[in-house]
Amino acid sequence: MKRTFLILGFLITLLLTGSLCKANANQLHTITLEKTNGSYNIILDTDSISKVTKKVISDNEIVLNLSGISSTDTINALYKGNTSIDNLVIENAGLNKLKIYISAANIKSASVLMQPNNGTRTLVGESFPVQKAIWSIFVLAILGYVIKCSIVRTKEENSLLIKRDIKDREIALYKKYKQNIDEEMSLPYKDARLKNMLNKIDRKIDERLSMSVK
Repeated sequence: MKRTFLILGFLITLLLTGSLCKANANQLHTITLEKTNGSYNIILDTDSISKVTKKVISDNEIVLNLSGISSTDTINALYKGNTSIDNLVIENAGLNKLKIYISAANIKSASVLMQPNNGTRTLVGESFPVQKAIWSIFVLAILGYVIKCSIVRTKEENSLLIKRDIKDREIALYKKYKQNIDEEMSLPYKDARLKNMLNKIDRKIDERLSMSVK
């Protein structure tokens, strides 16, 4: 059981490491608001991809929640084809967490894209994090396998202990029985029929003992 707990602890550490490894040295450098047909592209220039969720407050106001990222001392804001942004506020929401408040006409339908260094522009904030889900499923599958193996092994060990206990008790009874038989063999009234019956009983006990060992 001690070994099982060590394995579980290792898997939990592995899961936490996988969820936090992307937070290291990831910063937001620039926010670009690009006008499109009736809406906007919000482009976040970062070191690497991080988790982004978009919360719609109203037709003209949204909040972006970024996890696993921090801000540089100065974040540039660029506007392309658009001068109707009413408000843009960046707030530190905790360790490696940022909130971006944006107010503009019809901003609710804006697309959020992340542009990491030396990477391709990726749509974020609107799809399920598949990579993280796969990693979590993988770790949970290993965890389930370890637990299952532990349960099976415990049941096998308990079964062996029960069989061993039965075997020991029956051997003790058998020895006691043989001792009684040896004493009875010295009686003057013993005949061949009694010997035959005792031999049959002896064989039955041998068969029962051999079955209990399997």
